[in-house]
Amino acid sequence: MRACRSVLLISLLAALAGCGAYPRDVEGTLDRVEAQHVVRVGLIGYPGSERDRALTAAFLARLGRVTGASPHIVAGSAEPLLLQLQANGLDLVIGEIAPDSPWITDVAVIEPLSVRSQGGRSIGLSPIAMNGENQWIGLLEGLVRDQTGGR
Repeated sequence: MRACRSVLLISLLAALAGCGAYPRDVEGTLDRVEAQHVVRVGLIGYPGSERDRALTAAFLARLGRVTGASPHIVAGSAEPLLLQLQANGLDLVIGEIAPDSPWITDVAVIEPLSVRSQGGRSIGLSPIAMNGENQWIGLLEGLVRDQTGGR
């Protein structure tokens, strides 16, 4: 009986040790951004409208205040930027994306900073992160909710 309790206790301790901090980033995005003081940002279709530029600038300013990181910005088209994000070459992509985009299952699309209608479809100006970067995604989601009033 005593041996059984010891095995159970050791198993429980091992399981708890494996849990670690949750949520966590598989690739360590938030830790890297905070340590290097740089967030690598891809902007889809930049410069875009004045409104989109203002919303993006406000979002990046909030992100900088929270993480202590300055944005290093690369502008381009959606496909190359999202591929760079998936390859861990960018920390964040911001741009307009439709809710039925094929990328929706491959990346983490955060709720939009703004939404507009085009051709009867909604398109959101959203921050986009790599799947699995759960701390990073949680931070981005909170910043969007703060900026938009949690619509």
